[in-house]
Amino acid sequence: MIKLHDIDHVKFGVKDLDASSESWQTEFALIERRRDQSTAYLACNYEPHSIVLERSNEVGIQYAAYNLHPDFSLDDAEVHLKGVGVDYTRTDDAVHFVDPENNGVAFVPFRPRTGQDVYPLASRSAGEASYAGAMRAGRYRRLGHVNYLTANIHEMVDFYVNVVGQELTDRLGGDAGAFLRVNADHHVNAFVNTGTPHFHHVAFDLGDWGMIRSTFDHLAQHGRVFPWGPVRHGIGGNLAGYVRTPENDCFIELYCDMEQIDEFHQPRDFPDDRRSSNAWGMLPPRSYFRFDDEAIAAEQESLRSIWQ
Repeated sequence: MIKLHDIDHVKFGVKDLDASSESWQTEFALIERRRDQSTAYLACNYEPHSIVLERSNEVGIQYAAYNLHPDFSLDDAEVHLKGVGVDYTRTDDAVHFVDPENNGVAFVPFRPRTGQDVYPLASRSAGEASYAGAMRAGRYRRLGHVNYLTANIHEMVDFYVNVVGQELTDRLGGDAGAFLRVNADHHVNAFVNTGTPHFHHVAFDLGDWGMIRSTFDHLAQHGRVFPWGPVRHGIGGNLAGYVRTPENDCFIELYCDMEQIDEFHQPRDFPDDRRSSNAWGMLPPRSYFRFDDEAIAAEQESLRSIWQ
């Protein structure tokens, strides 16, 4: 059985690499670490990178990459995937494969969290100090998790537990949703059973409520639409809000205060009701689960009506 340490990065295909990288930096406070002819690597904090952008005609997520536990190597990952009968591709720094709904997954070598990853005010090591000149106010604490809409939740949960090496934390309404973890964070991955597969969101931990407030104000000034939030999730407990990014074909969740799970935890069954989704009561609009042009246009029109 394979074992994971954390989520490492998410890679997106984008049509305009320059514009996309600029947006992630100006609007979402990431830092471009490096770039080659077709790819940009961006970080939240002191990590090498959390978001990778590649120029492509196919817009959207290409894969989510997970750090292996320090006891496991890429060679071990190959042996594991062969043993469970999953096709894969090996590169120098990753093992790539796809899940049953053709979402890309990657294993990458163990990378320990730095002091700044763990807590924003931790003292820097000499290596981390070299990044200080690129740091900016309002930066996010770290990449936290990903979320998918699915047409077959049982198959997906089975795959991510037995092939990817994640652990079931909680279920929503039996078949409505599932949340999986690799460490103390309540979830590193989640699935919502909507009947149609689609990547839904990538999420960043902002550290506290004050950061969420100032970040939402900043994004509103850039004309971003928040279809849902702020909310307090019943499952996971995190304070959160969701901003749509059509150029990435997904939402971005900004959150803090996620529930921490101990080693004695047993999966819980939450009812599929409004308080499981939002302890404050408001459910998401229907457009929250849609990625078609009509849904996006309706949200934009709602935003325009606010400013008229």
